[in-house]
Amino acid sequence: MDHTPTSDASDEELAWRAQRGCASSFERLMVRFQVPVLHFLRRRGHACDAEDLLQETFLRAYSNLHRYERRWRFATWLFTIARRVSINHGRHLRAAPSCEAVHSATPTPSCPLEAMVAEEERRGLWDRAARALGREELTAVWLYYVEEMTVQDIAVVLERSRVSVKTMLFRARRQLRDVLERLETGDGDSSRRSGLQRGEEMTCRAVEGGDA
Repeated sequence: MDHTPTSDASDEELAWRAQRGCASSFERLMVRFQVPVLHFLRRRGHACDAEDLLQETFLRAYSNLHRYERRWRFATWLFTIARRVSINHGRHLRAAPSCEAVHSATPTPSCPLEAMVAEEERRGLWDRAARALGREELTAVWLYYVEEMTVQDIAVVLERSRVSVKTMLFRARRQLRDVLERLETGDGDSSRRSGLQRGEEMTCRAVEGGDA
């Protein structure tokens, strides 16, 4: 039996324990992934419903835990579920265009989790990217830069080929270059520009050099 402390166990180890009835292991996974998955769902356009969809994602993951195989990266498996939840709920959310405005006008987040998300939102960089890219392109870029997934893992989440993902990242890089140029003549926030510029260079190397 593996006696690795829950706090030190890998995601895959925790998922394996959860499959065998360890509730605390799944709770630990929820703690680890609640912020990343919430960010992911919000970046797919679900500003007001993100927490509900987060709960649905974890419920589906728990219900389908018996299908998870330890050889898979748990993060890839979970984000695949989150994307499917997003797609299934997408049309309903598109019918509420004022949702983002209402959310952004809220002066004080209702919980620490929302406060963390609000802090990231205030930086504005990803908002610019969201306006420049399509939903799937933005998802690919987010997973690549923020979640540091490989092209192969992103292909699994998006249910596309590796070539398709590389093409998406390449096109996104070109579009984000325009965003960078606008920032250069904007507020002068060099730290944000340099972060995206480093990401742009990483994408270029990944696409032009092969694997990521």
